[in-house]
Amino acid sequence: MRKLAVVGAQWGDEGKGKVVNYFSENFEWIVRFSGGANAGHTIFVEDKKYVNHLLPSINPRSCSKGFLGAGMVIDVEQLIDELETLEADFPGISSRFYLDPEAFIVLPWHKEEDLFIEEMREVPIGTTGKGIGPSYTDKVSREGLKLYVLFDESLLKERLEALYHMKRMKYNRDFTLSFGEMTTYLNGLKTKLERLSVNFTSAVDMFRVFRSTSILFEGAQGVLLDLDFGTYPFVTSGACMAHGVSSVGFSTFELDNVYGVLKAYTTRVGSGPFPTEEFSEVGNLVRERGKEYGATTGRARRVGWLDLPALRYARIRSGLTGFVITKGDVLNGLDEVKVCVAYDVEGAVKEMPSTSYDFFKARPIYETISGWPSTDHINFLKYMTFIERETGVEIDYISYGPRTEEMKTRNDLIMNI
Repeated sequence: MRKLAVVGAQWGDEGKGKVVNYFSENFEWIVRFSGGANAGHTIFVEDKKYVNHLLPSINPRSCSKGFLGAGMVIDVEQLIDELETLEADFPGISSRFYLDPEAFIVLPWHKEEDLFIEEMREVPIGTTGKGIGPSYTDKVSREGLKLYVLFDESLLKERLEALYHMKRMKYNRDFTLSFGEMTTYLNGLKTKLERLSVNFTSAVDMFRVFRSTSILFEGAQGVLLDLDFGTYPFVTSGACMAHGVSSVGFSTFELDNVYGVLKAYTTRVGSGPFPTEEFSEVGNLVRERGKEYGATTGRARRVGWLDLPALRYARIRSGLTGFVITKGDVLNGLDEVKVCVAYDVEGAVKEMPSTSYDFFKARPIYETISGWPSTDHINFLKYMTFIERETGVEIDYISYGPRTEEMKTRNDLIMNI
């Protein structure tokens, strides 16, 4: 059965939620394999907007089911809010979601800690304050709490008391909730999950099921924010590439395709290198047209021209086999569009970064392409062909609006010209 992974090919916010939602009705399972609630995946169902931060972007009107894998860090309160929002319009939908008990919990302490650390930094990273970094830090330092502790009262109290003691010693300050209050808080969340009839099932128990059915793996953020290979330290704390499917018991060799989602331009939230950032009025125009404000924080996104060296880098790092391009319509009406085709890195021309460090030194080398009045115009097809030739990856699908159904194939585009 078909296995497809969809990941961000840039710095996140490429429109993965809409793309996953579009494909989802053809897959039995939609699986989130990494990340937390620090990014929003926006979908539309009959013109109503839903923003999922943790839930896989299933189509509520289909029969597909969602699985939240062990590579995630889960803010349980946020998860319940998302489930209750969907339940209001689609009663019983919560029973179609499955949580791996091996996933880690994001605690309110982690959110406070996130802000403490950001205040302490001489150069802030631009964290969303959602507790993702501290939660992953606890995971790596063997202090974290997995979902399964919610079902063992004595273990939960023991782990929370030890964690609270360690954090108070580390920061020499109290947190809003004591370990006793945190125990009560988590017990209340567990009760709500049970009332919603959410399933707790490990990837081990799902081994045979997953291999006998179709799965759409939904990535978080983008390749350039990956902890290992993104623009470190201005990255997220988890895996953003297709290899993250290993947390659900899969190898990338088992994937039929890995689609990288890219915008027709480039955006970035927060601090960090951004070689093609555009500070002119054109940049402001694209930001407003594209509604480039974070779904999680509301922060204005930084905007720039399409970056081909970064896409070539993403292709290799995440084994991309195809592209889905979004927001070409945002550039409609521009007389010309600039594209970064190479970097000048300390005097050396590079078609692709050798390491993530090159992003910090890169100066963009541009070519100028004729603009287009609409995404059904020959010039947009030429733009896509230029991207394909320069990256070696074909663009199979085009998104031309925010709604799920506003998607077409490359052949659809050609037939409409």
